[in-house]
Amino acid sequence: MKVMKFGGTCVANSAMITKVEEVIEKEKEDKVITLSAVAGITNQLIDFISSFHKDEEIDAFVEELRKNHVKLLPEGNEQLLKEATEALDTRLRKLSSLLYGVSYTEEITPRTRDMIISMGERLSVVILASRLKARGINASNFNSDEIGIITDGVHGNATADMNECEKSVGPKIHALLKAGVTPVVTGFFGISKNGHVTTFGRSGTDYSASVLARSCNASVVEIWKDVDGFMTADPKMVPEAKQVDRLSYEEAAELAYFGAQVLHPRAVFPVLQKKIPIAVRNVTRPDDPGTIICNDTSTKKSILKSVSFLKKIATIKVFGTGAGYKEGFLADITQALAEANVNIYSATTSQTCVAMLLEEGDVHMAKKTLEHILGGYYERIEIHENSALVCVVGAGLGSTRGVAARVFNAIANQGVNIDLISAGASTVAYHFTVDKKDVQKTIRAIHNEFFTG
Repeated sequence: MKVMKFGGTCVANSAMITKVEEVIEKEKEDKVITLSAVAGITNQLIDFISSFHKDEEIDAFVEELRKNHVKLLPEGNEQLLKEATEALDTRLRKLSSLLYGVSYTEEITPRTRDMIISMGERLSVVILASRLKARGINASNFNSDEIGIITDGVHGNATADMNECEKSVGPKIHALLKAGVTPVVTGFFGISKNGHVTTFGRSGTDYSASVLARSCNASVVEIWKDVDGFMTADPKMVPEAKQVDRLSYEEAAELAYFGAQVLHPRAVFPVLQKKIPIAVRNVTRPDDPGTIICNDTSTKKSILKSVSFLKKIATIKVFGTGAGYKEGFLADITQALAEANVNIYSATTSQTCVAMLLEEGDVHMAKKTLEHILGGYYERIEIHENSALVCVVGAGLGSTRGVAARVFNAIANQGVNIDLISAGASTVAYHFTVDKKDVQKTIRAIHNEFFTG
């Protein structure tokens, strides 16, 4: 049995959904489908609830959603069309009630927000299941909160409780497959033990697919997108970039975390323990095997697999004599930033400074937070903006002589200055910062050194 996940762009329009249907129809192995919202719908929901609206604005918004989804339903079977339209309308009435409630109270809680933004997936599974039925496939749609994807209850960034999921999801899925049903399950969210919908964060359907795979002991997770798998670099920066055939779990996690927007950074962890492979594939080129992510750590002649980057990065440095030796200094900083919902990409320390890499949008909040909690417990705080974080990934980077020298010499030869460097935290990755204006020059220099010729 395999899990097949399809992203929002795969169900962006009727033509793309037809490609999805063809991929599913061709697959003869038992399968579970997990689906993202139709492209753009989650963003529309998030944007709409960012302000309060009059009743007529809510009605118009919901009607537009209805129109955009109904036009994707299968044609030619009146009974199927009627059933699917009724299912969409039931969900849209629920959405309308939630939006009215937010409007009347002029307040949106994390619980209500998660429930609202889960609606995109609740609508998309109705469409795909009905279209599969029209092809003669015995498909049924299921909401992940109903099928038993249990989470830790953290709104907006939930984590699945794998022990509970294995007990609740696995038996239900296997019973459906035994009965000849192809389940089409919502991605992106689950439900807490208290019965509240909790989302996994943006692109969280990749994570949902891995959770389903582990819960059901699947043979593979297929992540279907409208682009090829992992590449040696971003093709927009390096047109001659090549597809990466194989990555280890650790390599894929590092690339995903540091900017390669091919896979959700947490998607590898549910399947890692059971060594279930992930295949990232292109729905427009279904015969291409894509990138396989597995436990294989073998290396080719070029030990480097890929180079990725994050552009909207800033550095915040906290200076204080003996900062590296003061008991609890780093712990106080990281705890305070976590409570302020500020993510730290990386941190380095010296005797006089703690330096952290953050998203640009978080850096001034971080400075304000640190000034408040540290009081006079530091000399100064510096902010360095307009940075990019570059990550080079390959199994054995940390243990192969001369690789770091080749990376940094290639960059230096382009006249690019490197600021913070982190090596050793991961055995498969180096990451470092450069000025944002130099990021393309940096990526191309590394790619030319390792992949050209």
